[in-house]
Amino acid sequence: MLNTRTPLVLRYFIWSMFIFAISMGIWGFRALRSLELKTLSQSLPFRQFPSYRYLQEVETPFFSIPVYGRITDQSYLEVAREAVHLLKKGGAKVVIVPLPETFSPTPNALRLIEEITKDSVAIFGAPNPLTALYPPYVDRDHQFDRRSSWWVDHPLYSQRKIPWGVMSAHSGFVSPLVRFIPTGFRESKMGMPIPDVAVLAFRQYFDIPSDVDIQPYASRIQLGSAAIPVAKDGISYLRFGFRPKVQSFVVANIDEASDSVHFLPDWTPRGQSKEPMEKIWEQHRGKIVMLDWPGIRSYQFPTSAWIYFQVFSSVFQRSFLSVHSEWNVLLITTLVILLSVFSYTMRNGLTVLLAFALMAATVVLSVWLFDTHNVIFDTVYVLVPIILCGCILPIVKTSGEKKIAEATIKSLEEENGRLLELQRRTTRDQHF
Repeated sequence: MLNTRTPLVLRYFIWSMFIFAISMGIWGFRALRSLELKTLSQSLPFRQFPSYRYLQEVETPFFSIPVYGRITDQSYLEVAREAVHLLKKGGAKVVIVPLPETFSPTPNALRLIEEITKDSVAIFGAPNPLTALYPPYVDRDHQFDRRSSWWVDHPLYSQRKIPWGVMSAHSGFVSPLVRFIPTGFRESKMGMPIPDVAVLAFRQYFDIPSDVDIQPYASRIQLGSAAIPVAKDGISYLRFGFRPKVQSFVVANIDEASDSVHFLPDWTPRGQSKEPMEKIWEQHRGKIVMLDWPGIRSYQFPTSAWIYFQVFSSVFQRSFLSVHSEWNVLLITTLVILLSVFSYTMRNGLTVLLAFALMAATVVLSVWLFDTHNVIFDTVYVLVPIILCGCILPIVKTSGEKKIAEATIKSLEEENGRLLELQRRTTRDQHF
């Protein structure tokens, strides 16, 4: 019996090594790059996250000024000029002014930007070239881990010297994950390193001199009392986990009839503030403020200010995500061995059932680590050996057992023929 089953053992060993090689090759070459980090998004319908009431309420020195109304890019710059001037007068420390994706440095726009720059508290945000001008249903997440694409044009094409950074913070469509590149971008023409606007805002907020290096050291960027962890791929990972106690004190409303801007107190759960606007502007004293206009990007879900509120809250709350991919080799090896032994000793139906159970357990484990321990455990490359083993090994076993059965039947037929021939000879000898 052992000799009969030996070919099946060898067949299992060969196919298991083949599955292991395929799985390691896919992981090593990142052949499923477009499917990475998708498990967390796909599992959202089965979880309560990210419902607004489940987010942690925090108080962060970061506020936004929503800009309402259909206006042109130039009108938006006029709103920004007035808002920056009033914010500086009110004592704001930093004002982030995102530039629209369709921004064009016309002479009038250059004049407005020069006036905004004179207030010395403004930082301009250049659109993220990795995701700009694309609708939300187009997947561009995998562009983030390609350093060869981390290039950005100067907003004014080097016509003026302005404080600016790239707005690299990005979240996939209906995703609980936010990623941003603190210091990895470079300017397309001169090759100068371009930090994210959040890094520049922290530098100004903590009064860090301009000659102090802000490059990552020991997998982190230290900015005063704040630190931004940076993964091996140069990206910082965080999640939608916070909601502000106060998101904004002021809103900008555009009167289309008179083409004029009005700054009004924002509505709060207690209603609209009755204080004079001078005192409301002073509530921004020592804070970081960001303008938020729907025309900044081709789509606004979520808004830029909401994404950057998560960034600043994660820094102040020390709640970044850690990425762990070093488990993949061990898990792939263990799963291939486990499923191979189980498939060899058990029925095919149980093997398929175990494969489904392991797939579900892997997804649940990744979601649990993400929700409770701020750990990103990407399951896409771990699911590959489970799927391959669940599909291939039952076929190998059925094919091997069929060949064994055919060989056994052939052996029995030969033995039966030999016995019949021996019986005929014995009968003939007795007759004679």
